[in-house]
Amino acid sequence: MRVRIIVAIFGVALMSSVRRAPAQDVLTADGASSAFDSAQAASSSAEPSLPPITPSLRVRWLLDGAIGPESLLFVGPLSAAWSTAWNQPEEWGHSWSGFGKRYLEREADVAIANTIEAGLGAIWDEDPRFVPSRKHGIWPRAGFAIKTTFVAPGRDGRLRPAWARYAGKTVKNYIENAWMPPSARTPTEMLLRTAQGFSGRLLGNLWDEFWPDVRRRLKR
Repeated sequence: MRVRIIVAIFGVALMSSVRRAPAQDVLTADGASSAFDSAQAASSSAEPSLPPITPSLRVRWLLDGAIGPESLLFVGPLSAAWSTAWNQPEEWGHSWSGFGKRYLEREADVAIANTIEAGLGAIWDEDPRFVPSRKHGIWPRAGFAIKTTFVAPGRDGRLRPAWARYAGKTVKNYIENAWMPPSARTPTEMLLRTAQGFSGRLLGNLWDEFWPDVRRRLKR
C-alpha cells in the first residue's frame, strides 16, 4: 500500500508538471521568468542573476548536490530518517547503523544520478539548476518548486521535460544494485527509489526557494 500511494502521488505530479510545462514559465538567462512583470524582476528582493550554464558550473552543481550543505545537513538526514522509519531496505534494520548506511547510500545515489544528469544535460542543452521563482505567496512558490522537479529549462529558457534527470534517477538504480541488499533490487523497490530520488529533488527545490527568506529573517 505504501509503495502504491507514493508511486501514485509521484505519477500525478509528474504528468501534471510535464503537461503544463510548454505553456508555462520561460526562464531567461538572468533566472527571471517571462511570466513575471519587469517591476518584479527589477525589485530589490530579486535573487541574483544566474549566468548561462557552462561545463565548470555543471561540475559545481554536481558537487553541491552531493556534498553541499543542503544535501549533507537537510535532504540527506531527512531521506535517511524516512527510510529508517519504514525500514527500507529491511536488511539494514531500525538502528543508528541502519540510518548511517541509508545516509551514505543516499549520498552515493545523488552523486551517480547527478553525474548522469549533468553529462546528458550537457549533450541535450538541459540546465539542471533550480532558479527561484520570484512568485509571491507560499503556495504559488511551492507549486513552482514541485513543477520544476520534473521540468528544466533548455537553451532557449523554456521549461520542458527534464529528460536527463529522468535518465539519472532511473539508470542509477541499476548501478546501485551492485551493493544494495536483495530486498531493494526488485522492480517495485527500484521504482520506489526513483520516486524517492525525485522527492529528494523536491526537498532541495523547496530549500532553495524558501531558505533565502528564512535566512533574511534570522539576520534581522
